[in-house]
Amino acid sequence: MAVGDYYDTLGVNKNATASEIKKAYYGLAKQFHPDTNKVDPEAEKKFQEVQKAYEVLKDEEKRAQYDQLGHETYENNVNGGGMGGGQWGPDFYPFIDIFSTDNIFNIIFNRGMDGKNVKVLVELSFMEDVQGCTKTLTFQTDLPCEACGGAGVPPGTRPETCQTCRGSGMINKVTGPFRVQVTCSYCHGTGKIVKNFCKSFHGEKIVRGPKTVKLDIMPGVDDNETMKVYRSGGTDPDGNQPGDLYATIKVREDPVFQPKGPDIHVDAVLSITQAILGGTIQVPTLTGDVVLKVCPDTQPSQKVVLKRNG
Repeated sequence: MAVGDYYDTLGVNKNATASEIKKAYYGLAKQFHPDTNKVDPEAEKKFQEVQKAYEVLKDEEKRAQYDQLGHETYENNVNGGGMGGGQWGPDFYPFIDIFSTDNIFNIIFNRGMDGKNVKVLVELSFMEDVQGCTKTLTFQTDLPCEACGGAGVPPGTRPETCQTCRGSGMINKVTGPFRVQVTCSYCHGTGKIVKNFCKSFHGEKIVRGPKTVKLDIMPGVDDNETMKVYRSGGTDPDGNQPGDLYATIKVREDPVFQPKGPDIHVDAVLSITQAILGGTIQVPTLTGDVVLKVCPDTQPSQKVVLKRNG
């Protein structure tokens, strides 16, 4: 393997896309992994060089810093030399990032990234809305890889503990008179390092696929009302914490029943004889037909109230 900058290590040019960098890394990691390469005595060293290069180039912010500073300056900063006499450690970040509001908030509350929220439209018939029902919803979202459960490593194995932060995901940083805790840049706050990737989906923890959720709908939900189902959306980047599901209810119009707030209106058709002389007719209600007595001389559009049948 040629000695040079991180791009040379991965065998890509400086304009390589993220997918090209990832593809090159997986190929080299497989070639030089100590467990699979027993012939080359330098395999482990080469594997470490490949992983070191990939850890920088896969991260947009680190890659931008690397491109701006150049290989030698960046390496000196990462190894504790230059630019402040080692105040920037292996987790080199600009000063402004350390004290950003989001970073401090995440440190204090140990908050990770939530998964993606999902919005769906649920269509109900009028009777489903009145009586309540259970709907089975299937939608496309981010899911943990089935083979590894979102761990990113082959089944039966587990990621190694990050030695930089000793598995905590956080390291101490000294900047001037301040000492703060920041996310470990080597493991990106996970506390784990993956060296042997799951073969399904090339080591991707998260894949796109169908998810099915059962939604219990109470009677009388309003049209266009949105129901929130906690932790039923897409999974987070580590395959752990799902986002929420937002289901907006759409009630179809019914050919017979016309809701008016808590009341239900129906149209009843009378013959001329029934309207003049009176009689009885069958009127549909939510619980079945009832017999309605029609008074003589009933007028068009006249309303009759059937109590407790709404």
